[in-house]
Order: sequence, then C-alpha cells, then structure tokens
Amino acid sequence: MSGSPVVCDVDFSAPGKQVGYMYVPYSRNDSAWGKVMVPIAVIQNGEGPTIYLNAGTHGGEYEGPVSLLKLIRYLEPEQVQGRVIITPTLNPLAVRSGERLCPADGKDLNRVFPGDPRGTLSQVVAHFVSEHILPLADAVIDLHSGGSSLQLLPYASMHHLDDPDLFQRTYAAMRAFGAPFSLLIREFSGPGLLDYEVESRGKVFLCPELGGSGTLEPYTLKIAEAGVRNVLRHFGVMAGAPREVDVPVLEASQLIEVPDPDHYYLARISGIFEPSVRLGDEVTAGQMLGQIHSLDDPERDPCVVRAVQDGIVLGRRGPGVASRGDNVALVARVIEEPPAA
Repeated sequence: MSGSPVVCDVDFSAPGKQVGYMYVPYSRNDSAWGKVMVPIAVIQNGEGPTIYLNAGTHGGEYEGPVSLLKLIRYLEPEQVQGRVIITPTLNPLAVRSGERLCPADGKDLNRVFPGDPRGTLSQVVAHFVSEHILPLADAVIDLHSGGSSLQLLPYASMHHLDDPDLFQRTYAAMRAFGAPFSLLIREFSGPGLLDYEVESRGKVFLCPELGGSGTLEPYTLKIAEAGVRNVLRHFGVMAGAPREVDVPVLEASQLIEVPDPDHYYLARISGIFEPSVRLGDEVTAGQMLGQIHSLDDPERDPCVVRAVQDGIVLGRRGPGVASRGDNVALVARVIEEPPAA
C-alpha cells in the first residue's frame, strides 16, 4: 500500500469473501521484526454501496467487536449487493488488555486521525484507514460503548451537520439503526476523531454507544447485532427493510440531543461518587444527580452534583471512584423530529 508501512492481505476490489489481516510494524524489545495483526474482512458482490463497519478502537468496549466477529462468520457474498468492509478489532492490543489507550504508544486511536505513516502504532493504523479504507466507503458505522469508565443508555449518535443533504442522509441511517435512543450531538472531544475525517469527505458517519462499565450485556449486544444489519438493509446492501430491534427498553426509539458542554457533569473534587439517579431517569433542573465524598478529608461535606437542565440521564460514571475532571453524569434532552428536507 503506497505511503503506508502497513501490508494488507485482502484485495478490496475482488468479489467474494476474504478474511485476512492488516500487518502493522511494531518493533519492540521482545520482537525486533514484530507486527500487530489487525483483522479485516471484505465481503463483495455486484454493484452497490460500500459500508465500512468498525469496532474495537478502544479496549473495554465489547458489543462492537463481538457483533462484528459474528457478522463476519455469518455474512456471505450472495447476501450482499455491494461491499462490506469490517474491522472488528481495529486496536487489538487495547482490546486484549481492556484498556482505552493503545498499550504500544499510550495514544487514543480515536484522537489521532487522519494519522501519520511515519508515526506511532496508533497513527500508522489511523493513516491506513484514512487513506485506504475511507475513500472506498459510502458510510461508516463505528461501534463503541462507555468502556470501563462510563455506563451509557444504548444509543446511536450523529453530529449536527451544516450540510443539509449530509444531515438528512446521516439522520435516515441513524433512525434505521433502531437503537432505543437516537442522539444528535455537538462534539466537544477535540481534534483527531474518525468522525471528522469521514464527515469531511461528505460521507455518512454513525457512532452507536451501547452499554459500558467494561461489561457485555445480552440486550446491548442484541442492539449492536440488529443495528448493523439494519444499516446494511437501509443502504440496500442486504435485502429487506430495517427491522425493529426487540429489546425491553422503549416502545420506540426516542430522539434526544446533547447541544452544549453543560450537559456533561464533571467531578469538582476527587473521591467516591454516590449516584442518586439511574440511567434513563428523567431529571429536572436543580435535582441532585449524585455527590462525591472526599477520600482525603473526612470532615469535608460531599460535593453535590446538580442538574442544570431538564432531561434524561443518558450516562453515568461506572467505577465508584472519580478523579477531579472525570465525567460523572451526562444528561440529554428530548427533542422533536427535525423537518424533512
């Protein structure tokens, strides 16, 4: 692959089903000529869109990798009209260790796009994806969860987009995914996201966040499995119409948004976070979301975290101990369906 040190043993243009690896150089003390083998699958048949399905960007997030590994084993060329590219564990060292950051370089793979072919392991992987996979894709579905630090209600999300055509195409795909919640969000995570790289090319990007706390739940896995198939049906890559995801959460997918940073609640002190609300609870402005008990000063009153707006508790701190600056709660507000273009 020109411009990249990565060697890939699948042919993106060949029909049929291929399962192989991206071989990423990783020289280290115990393996001078070592490589990290990133699994990749391509299933192609006839003319049609290309959908790129990705998971395992972070360790500790399991719904995405498991659902895509199962999809690789299930999907055959005769079930496809177009092309499906799947990387079920894009950051295999992090997935194996259960860590958010890549152990090889301490970087968050989802903060280094579009990458650098002469950079660290994470940057090299991001560059290969940016230069050799994204140009082929019409839509990208990047599966995540709250990882070890957050508990999240299962949702599919998209950004508020200035391009009305891209907004409508992305919105239709998000609703087709069929998660219990559909989230419109303004991003505050800083540069380097895969999201921005895809959107800058005028392509559909969805980020489902399904579960968290470093665990895998049957119902969130079911949402992931059904959701990716729904998106493939939505784009005509798989036959049939998107199907309702049968999970005991809501009667219908609810549209919500996180429009500004005030909806993210950060720990003002370090200590034990005592939540007073559950995921999915409706809260009102002024209501206590929880309180943080100092570990260092037993006489100090707890630091109370209060809602500054009405909404639904979409996310909550997973581990009991929080450090100053950690996100301990996320509140989203319910909104009406946007007008059709």
